[in-house]
Amino acid sequence: MLRLYQSNRLEILSLRLSTLLAEPMISPLEEEVLVVQHPGMARWLSLEIAEKLGICANIRFPMPASFVWEVFRAFLPDVSEFNRFEPSLLRWRIFQLLDEIGQEPVFAPVSHYLRKESEKRRFQLADRLAGLFDRYLVYRPDWIRKWDKGESAVAGDEWQAEIWRRLAVDDAVHWVHLQESLFQAMSGDAANPPRGLPARLFLFGVPTLSPGYLEIIRQLSHWMDIHLFLLNPCEAHWLEIMPEGEKVRRELMSSDIEDLYLEVGNPLLASLGRQGRDFFSAINDFDPGSEEWFDDAGGDGCLAGLQREILHLEQPETIEGERDHSVAFHRCHSPMREIEVLYDQLLAMFEEMPDLTPADILVMTPDIDTYAPLIEARFSEPGDCPAIPYRISDRTQGLENPYVTAFLDLLSVPASRYGVDEVLRLLEFPAIQQRFGLDEAGLERIVDWIEQAVIRWGRDAESKLEFDLPADPRNTWRFGLEQLVLGYAMSPNDEALWQGIPLPESAEGSESVWLSGLLGFCRFLFELEDRLSGMVSVAIWCDRLQRMLDRFFAADENAEQPLQLVRDTLVRLGEEAEEAGFQGQVSLSLIRQQLELLFSHGSSRGFLGGGVNFCAFTPMRSLPFKVICLIGMNDGAFPREPPTLDFDLMAKQFRFGDRSRRADDRYLFLETLISARERLYISYVGRSLKDNSALPPSVLVEELRDYMASQVGESGLDRMTFTHPLQPFSPNYFQPEGHLFSYSSRMQEAAQLVGRGEKQRQPLVAAPLPKMEPVTDSVDLHLLRRFYSAGPARAFAAQRLNLRLETARDIPDARETFEMEKFTAEAVERELVERLLSGESAESFYQLLDLRGELPHGKPGRRHYQQLCGSAQLMVERLNAGAFGEEMPPLDVDLILDGLRLSGRLNGLRSTGLLEYSAGKIYPHQRLDLWIRFLALNLIRPEGVAWEAIWLSPDEEGRFIAPENPETHLQQLVAFYRQGLLTPLHFYAGTSWSYAEKWRATEDRPAALYQARKRWFNDPPAHGSKPHHRLLMPGEEMLDEAFHEISLAVFLPLMDHMELVE
Repeated sequence: MLRLYQSNRLEILSLRLSTLLAEPMISPLEEEVLVVQHPGMARWLSLEIAEKLGICANIRFPMPASFVWEVFRAFLPDVSEFNRFEPSLLRWRIFQLLDEIGQEPVFAPVSHYLRKESEKRRFQLADRLAGLFDRYLVYRPDWIRKWDKGESAVAGDEWQAEIWRRLAVDDAVHWVHLQESLFQAMSGDAANPPRGLPARLFLFGVPTLSPGYLEIIRQLSHWMDIHLFLLNPCEAHWLEIMPEGEKVRRELMSSDIEDLYLEVGNPLLASLGRQGRDFFSAINDFDPGSEEWFDDAGGDGCLAGLQREILHLEQPETIEGERDHSVAFHRCHSPMREIEVLYDQLLAMFEEMPDLTPADILVMTPDIDTYAPLIEARFSEPGDCPAIPYRISDRTQGLENPYVTAFLDLLSVPASRYGVDEVLRLLEFPAIQQRFGLDEAGLERIVDWIEQAVIRWGRDAESKLEFDLPADPRNTWRFGLEQLVLGYAMSPNDEALWQGIPLPESAEGSESVWLSGLLGFCRFLFELEDRLSGMVSVAIWCDRLQRMLDRFFAADENAEQPLQLVRDTLVRLGEEAEEAGFQGQVSLSLIRQQLELLFSHGSSRGFLGGGVNFCAFTPMRSLPFKVICLIGMNDGAFPREPPTLDFDLMAKQFRFGDRSRRADDRYLFLETLISARERLYISYVGRSLKDNSALPPSVLVEELRDYMASQVGESGLDRMTFTHPLQPFSPNYFQPEGHLFSYSSRMQEAAQLVGRGEKQRQPLVAAPLPKMEPVTDSVDLHLLRRFYSAGPARAFAAQRLNLRLETARDIPDARETFEMEKFTAEAVERELVERLLSGESAESFYQLLDLRGELPHGKPGRRHYQQLCGSAQLMVERLNAGAFGEEMPPLDVDLILDGLRLSGRLNGLRSTGLLEYSAGKIYPHQRLDLWIRFLALNLIRPEGVAWEAIWLSPDEEGRFIAPENPETHLQQLVAFYRQGLLTPLHFYAGTSWSYAEKWRATEDRPAALYQARKRWFNDPPAHGSKPHHRLLMPGEEMLDEAFHEISLAVFLPLMDHMELVE
């Protein structure tokens, strides 16, 4: 018996289903079978059944295809457990067949796919053909029968028919043959059903089934009771209605008088309901017994009116009244703004509807992968707004599981250049760090070592041959790692070169654990190229990749579940190839492609798990919720239009009952309209970020808006349409009489500032911090100098906030040196001067730099170095001329300044005093550093050393004149230092120098500020762009009254005691 149950509400259907389930079967242990088309529907039904019956147990929820295969196996015992014509298996069979096909004339239309070197293209063709053949089996069985007989079914089918026939020769047990055998077996005695069939069957909420599936269900109804529960949007007979446009075309093209009486009925139902109309027509052909429970939506709002008009097949009626909140359209400038607006709108709904809970809300989007991170960003950080619990489902597994990303990245490395960025990105993954005994601190140190060893790309010298480059070891991983190992093993006093290998700074003490971890990781990584090369079977690939997981990922409780997903996917890939009988050999590239495909499937985990439900807007998600929100309903995003294939024979000959993605989406939209109980919320990107121009929504949203306009008029439609500003802190959100609103007090404060034309921000450190513990009365001279030379903001961030932004891990450049940057060249030239002064030759230093890979390769590097040698030699000659005396050992400093002890060591001493030289220009922070040491020297006044300070550069020579009160100046600098450890000091040497220099010359504050702004904002490198400045004193915050006072207090005394030597 086949029984049809219809309603416009799933809750009513689920209640009737529960009533039937409560009727006991002969055996209390008999399993119930409830066929659904989506795991989300199964989850919802299980909750509904449990609520109504107290428990949901011993119920299985198969999908239609898997259940039909169970029917085949029950009636036909010889049928295997799996269907070798399932697309996931069929594609492997077709791929193997394509590999065996020669240059036969019949395959000329796809000859470009069949070339031996086109492995990827051949599999793409195989995958698409598998999908097409699966549809042909279900929707075009007559074609399959003709192909099996060697006949042509449709024009242009020759090459597809030939591929099919070769597949059928290998295995003729496919859907069409099985269906014929099944119907023959079903003609037997229904009183003796075969084992494996359930006593009764329920199909729930299935929006469509192919004609072949329907016929099997009809035949099966002679053997058991089948209960078919369908969501029907309309209680009237609506199977002959059609959209207005189609009606007009039919009337214009037909002379049949009957066509003059074609009906539209309800415009939305006629436009959106084609798929359901065809399905109900097919069901009615079986003349099943039917029970109907249609429920008229209560209320007088727009949503209730729309649902009522669809239910009764009525034209839209005019609705009078004030603003109606049941249907709302929200135009935004970006997906992020959609989520921000949604958050505020949900908070408003909770206020307006006291019985509304987060679990009563469903939010769907056609593009869940784009919106998921935006949802997490807003909903996981509510700020000053109430928190809203939420769950996200249907995300692509590869995006949801970071282990998948790391695993796929590992598979990409053997085919890469081994760029330092690619390798370090892998090492940033915590499970890989843990596997090799590393942590964040160790990784920071490894980045330093890589810079020291100048590693850029390439496994070793030989690997460069693959890129048509000489086998040069410089900048490669193996050469760099050898340097690090030797640097660790050799004494710090050893030569810079050992047997032609440079010795960079390497691990010391306990850091050897990190070096060992780096070496172990790189060894495994380099071995991958051999392990993952060549062409082998899918089974061998899966085994190798399972072993790779063990080698690279630490196995702990946090990694167990996400790693198991990767392992299960590998097992699944191997089983697919095995069950398909695929014995060919493939490359890693193809394996990675298939894994990406398997990982791209969404997971329903978390659906209906509590909180607001975010999920993909996909068919079979027509579940009832008090509030349904559709976000991302942009033009072109929905309904989806999958690309058509030139060789899709079905697309050229459409038949009644054929499914299309576009028709599925249109019917899904209709089901959503009737499933929202109290609110329907729709948002889309309706304004351009570039010029604020209007952007259209999805065509389905436009149809709905047109329908609503016929209900409430254009003015009413305007009242239910909200166009949101670009920014969440727009003053429009906080107008007393406005219809826009926000729950964020922070955004309100920002809006008030915008309204007053002010641009302010709450400083990160609003008040001075307490003194550092332990409180001490001593100051280290080295820290004092570093405070001013590196920048007070950097020192404050590091010492008080534990933020070392200057060492934030910037991935080193993955390219070898082609041209030296200015500051790098100056550092190299200074080191060259020091080596020349110590007696080392310029050529030996060149060899060291060349081996390190710090110079451009070849002749360009030699020319650049010769230029550096010229200016460095001039500096050495000036230093050796004798005018600056001989070098002196460092001098201990121990001074008491206003009750504080200043201690440390003075370096850079000569008999003539302090000497600071630079291969480039003398920068302000270098002058200030020399000034600090000069003041300390004048307070110590040692014997045998002149109490002077001299600076020297290629373009300038100068000295400081001894001040009368060095203690006062040094005390001031120490005071600013201590102040700068309590609150960010508005001082930076380069910017403050520009300000003080202009002020000293003109006493014109606007002119001085102009110079400071140039250095802070514009002149490269802009000082204000440094990360610690952006964090602690962004924009104009730095250039205030405190900046004016501190800059002058620091630099005016220094400038007053400067003297240039002609």
